[in-house]
Parts: sequence; structure tokens; C-alpha cells
Amino acid sequence: MLTYNRTFRALSSAVVALSFCTALAAQAREIDPELRQYVIANCSDDAYRLCPQSLGNENDAVKCMRKNRSQLNQTCRVAYDKVVRVMRK
Repeated sequence: MLTYNRTFRALSSAVVALSFCTALAAQAREIDPELRQYVIANCSDDAYRLCPQSLGNENDAVKCMRKNRSQLNQTCRVAYDKVVRVMRK
């Protein structure tokens, strides 16, 4: 059961983080694949912790991460800010 929970959590986190990147990319310029991987690697735990209700919904994931920016861990916040800068170009 513990292995199932870890696997589910890892997959769910990846879905939220990927949704976050995909939604941001759709709203602006295409996000570099390396930046996408950086966000997934650094924001999956925060996405799962702060935005589990957003799993699979790109727009909700972006809104949730923006709303909870102050609660993101530092590496996720850096990743989020990099994506926002790409969007604004």
C-alpha cells in the first residue's frame, strides 16, 4: 500500500507540474524543454501539496500556483518566476 501511495503521489505531482508548464506555454511563448523539466523536478511536491484539486486541469493549476506562490519552496518559486519571465517576452 505504501508503494502504491508513493507511486500515485509521484504521478499526480508530475501531472500537476506538467499541467502548470503546459498551461503557461499555451498562454505565451513555448517553454524550453529544459525549463519544463526543471519545473517538473522542482515543483512536483509543491504542486501536489498545494494544488491537488488541480490535477489534470491546466488553468486551475496555473491559478493555484500563482495564488500559493508565497508557499512554494524556493527552488519551485525560482522555476515559477523563470516561466513567468518567458511568458512576458
